[in-house]
Amino acid sequence: MSTINNALSELAKKESKAAIEAAEVPKIKTRSPWVWVTAGFSLSLAMGGWAVSQGPSVESESLALASSVNDEVTSNEVVSAPVLAESPTKKMVLTESQPVPKKALVKADVSTSSTKPATTSVVASSEPVKASQDKIGVAKTVDVPVAKTIKKPVLLASTKTTSTQANESVTHTKAIAPEATSTSEDTASGIVVEQVELTPEQLAANAVGRAKKALDANNLNGALQGFTEALRYTPRDEEVRQKLAILYFGKGDTRRAYELLQAGIRLNNDSEALRLGLSKLLVKADQAEAALSPLLHLPNNASKEYLAMRAALSQKAQQETIALESYQKLTEIEQDNARWWLGLAIQQERQLMFEQAKESYQNALVRVGISSQSQSFIRDRLKVISDLEGAKNAN
Repeated sequence: MSTINNALSELAKKESKAAIEAAEVPKIKTRSPWVWVTAGFSLSLAMGGWAVSQGPSVESESLALASSVNDEVTSNEVVSAPVLAESPTKKMVLTESQPVPKKALVKADVSTSSTKPATTSVVASSEPVKASQDKIGVAKTVDVPVAKTIKKPVLLASTKTTSTQANESVTHTKAIAPEATSTSEDTASGIVVEQVELTPEQLAANAVGRAKKALDANNLNGALQGFTEALRYTPRDEEVRQKLAILYFGKGDTRRAYELLQAGIRLNNDSEALRLGLSKLLVKADQAEAALSPLLHLPNNASKEYLAMRAALSQKAQQETIALESYQKLTEIEQDNARWWLGLAIQQERQLMFEQAKESYQNALVRVGISSQSQSFIRDRLKVISDLEGAKNAN
């Protein structure tokens, strides 16, 4: 027994030396319930989408309507009559418990023209179906909601087409709204650029307009440039020449102003306006004797202003012959003006033409236009002339 006990004790010691280790049990992988829930929900969505996407099968006559409408509208690119959202192209009735008592009548008239856009009119009429659970399926159209279908629909419409044949299968049709065509697409509209040559008068008018705007803006250089350009186009425009000369005179360039007016006089020797303008500028420059030189020429049918200026300057410069000629012309133009008769009488008296002077003085007294001092002067001159005539007769 001792031997057995010893053997057992030794065996126990050997087994105690080995470390006690936990048993490794492999873990069994289990799927989360959310995975199954998600998978089931996705499967149900897929089934529902598949059911919705399955459209009703259409017979050959309805296919002809859809294809004819699409082809004719595509060829003409315009549909004149809009399709209302409440009136779909096709109607189909699904029944579960009772058959449909009467077929729906659908009339589709498609008319096309070579010059007018195609017109599509769809009229659908149907009687209400009395059933416990009636559902109406509508073919998918543009801007028209799609109703879910459960069972295979029964087509209750007959259509008539005029030009095209039916296709084998159509799942949806398009309701094309009218499109407005712009005139720019129908007709080739463009800008025609035409080069027009302006006349010198038109170019001069444009330059004068720019010069006037420059004057309004107190831009002297711009005004000079504008009038110079206008004068280059129309050198015989006396008004532009005078304005340009006045601007140069006001600027202080008197020589340039005189040259402009003299150049115009050479172009038109009988120009009263240029001669008067040059004479006035010389008077302003205190050159009275030189101011008479432009007025020495006497144009035909000279104006009153021209003759008056000529007479006054010649009388001041003691050019008696020129003054006498000028006053004679003035009395012919205005016989009722006492000033011209007085000037004529003075010139006649200076040239010892006493009889003519006495008559001119008397004509001045009986006319208006002179002051009382001038009238006293006339009486004195008449008395002097009478004395001279008496002395001459006495001798």
